[in-house]
Amino acid sequence: MSATMRRGWRVATIVLFALSIFTIHQSVELSLMDRLGPGPGFFPFWLALLGALLSLILFVEVHRTRPEGPAIPLMPRGPALGQVSLIVASIAVTAALLEPLGFRLAMLLFNGGLLFAMGERRWWAVALFAVTGSFGVYHVFNNWLDVVLPVGRLGI
Repeated sequence: MSATMRRGWRVATIVLFALSIFTIHQSVELSLMDRLGPGPGFFPFWLALLGALLSLILFVEVHRTRPEGPAIPLMPRGPALGQVSLIVASIAVTAALLEPLGFRLAMLLFNGGLLFAMGERRWWAVALFAVTGSFGVYHVFNNWLDVVLPVGRLGI
């Protein structure tokens, strides 16, 4: 592991630890138990506690390893930077389109564009992934899990 990667891992573990501590703090504001069993704060509390513990263990492991090899740039360059930028921009556009278009159409466009940005050129693979990842996921969440996702102005 290079020195740059070690620094990145350290920062990531510190951020995960801070997020876990914040989640623990927020979850104890909710009741951990109620008369029926685990309350709304029960799972967030224990998952965040586990996350804090695992991020501490990972931080110690990263700290104990010695750097080896040449430094690797932290951010991509060239065509890879273009791919990453395109994906991040498409996530922002998809978030903006969720309400007007609805989940199914917004995710259909996003999934198709994502595969295209990652280099997939077989039309049938893009179409299968896009339809399954949009209409299929909507069906699972809406009909099986009873989670309401945005429908959009077109009703699709």
